[in-house]
Amino acid sequence: MKKTLFILAFVGFLASCSSTKIYPRIKCHICLSKTDGILLLPLNWQESFRQLSVSDQNRLEEMILEIFREEGFSKVALYDQMDYELLKAGIKDVNDPVQRANIDLELGIPYLLGLSLGELRWTGTWENTDPSNIASPTYWENDTQISNSLRIALMETATGEIISDYAVNTTIDGIPIPVGDGEIMSLNFASLSRAVSISTRKGIKNLVKDCEC
Repeated sequence: MKKTLFILAFVGFLASCSSTKIYPRIKCHICLSKTDGILLLPLNWQESFRQLSVSDQNRLEEMILEIFREEGFSKVALYDQMDYELLKAGIKDVNDPVQRANIDLELGIPYLLGLSLGELRWTGTWENTDPSNIASPTYWENDTQISNSLRIALMETATGEIISDYAVNTTIDGIPIPVGDGEIMSLNFASLSRAVSISTRKGIKNLVKDCEC
């Protein structure tokens, strides 16, 4: 029985079906060069991202930087990784127009990239694999769905103008799996952080494609 449940759990995890929709709020209207500098604002600056663990936030930040590097961008960095350079240039507050403009003038970084997390939720019920034993493993059952909404915006440091702004929505549905005697178990072993990761990856790739020269 335990082996069967493990196999079902594994199949359910692999088979979880995700779908992502991207909605342009402001379509990119610049030509983003692979040599342009891009500074990623820390995710934890947005209270919405504090729904995720610190390790999840760090992993997402590294994933964003890695995607840009894979696409050939050579000057991408996380704001926190440039504390010394920013302070040396007198930049302490990116909300101040003069200091923000100096990110380009002093450091040669023309763009800021910011993300914010909207709705993040799952629907469904937790059930024990063995109803008679509350300590037995649990699974998500009954039309389970995980969803999130993400905003990705690119800003010019010199002007403060938003030059690209997209909403990215991802849902991960549970997969119905026959368990015998005509019964169906709906499994969804995905996580909230996985949904955000999918949105982030697809959203960043969309940004790169939309702004390419």
